[in-house]
Amino acid sequence: MITKKAELADNYKRTWIYTNSAREAWSEIIEIYKKSNPNGSILLPAYIGWSPKEGSGIYDSVVKSGLSYSFYNLDLHLQIDLKDFKQKALNDKNQLVLLVHYFGFPDNNSFEITAWLREKNIFFVEDCAHAWLTDLIGGKCGREGNYSFYSLHRILPVNNGGLLVNNKPLVSEKSSIPYNIVSYDYYGIFNKRISNYRYLSHLLKDLKDDFTMLHENLEVGICPQTLPVIVEKYNRNLLYKEMNDFGFGMVSLYHTMINELSEFSCDAVNILSKKIINFPIHQDVTKSDLDEMIKKLKEIIYV
Repeated sequence: MITKKAELADNYKRTWIYTNSAREAWSEIIEIYKKSNPNGSILLPAYIGWSPKEGSGIYDSVVKSGLSYSFYNLDLHLQIDLKDFKQKALNDKNQLVLLVHYFGFPDNNSFEITAWLREKNIFFVEDCAHAWLTDLIGGKCGREGNYSFYSLHRILPVNNGGLLVNNKPLVSEKSSIPYNIVSYDYYGIFNKRISNYRYLSHLLKDLKDDFTMLHENLEVGICPQTLPVIVEKYNRNLLYKEMNDFGFGMVSLYHTMINELSEFSCDAVNILSKKIINFPIHQDVTKSDLDEMIKKLKEIIYV
């Protein structure tokens, strides 16, 4: 029998809960996990930043929970070391595993990794703080884990707000999202960010000896939060200051690692954190803005 219209209220349902921040959403997910695993542990990626103003969005929640934790390796382009990851994930199948989609990009082996975690019945969470539209429009992340969470101010012109998503909700659970959040044209924002990323990628080809893109190829469905590069020759901190002084909003995300990673050895910690810088490609940016930014960039590094 086929009904005239869809009637199964819980079919393809995900519960979206509004929170004050992505950090708050992550903390709530940890507390949900703790109810069934009071002595549990958390497996984290070895690339977690800290700033004196904001602390650490990922790590602070883990410390607050009181649970033990460990780290898995990432390479220079923030790709997961599969051998190391699987070995550590299997050390305790009851631990919470966190996957982070840095700058809106899932790992190149994301679907293989999530399929393996589901096969092993491991509780895992997707940090989509940068990757809301990669999930919502692109469908490339956020839907495989037990939970996922998002940061609204990374995508929208708002000062705060986060989302906690339960991918396996109970029948009684209801979504709660403020009206102003659903009023944006997300498909338009999705396409604008992709367009800006591709245009800026083209401009950066003239500077390929000075900057290495973390993601040279932008796969269909990926909506970048910024355009991250490795600064090969110029001082990253000086470049950040000079570009911002001239009015170009460069970001240096994850420029300082948490102290707990100071003795951890992997390329993401030892090399990338010291050389990464992020170009803005958000929906307010025009092509002429990007032209001016690259012009100023060339003046600085070729002076």
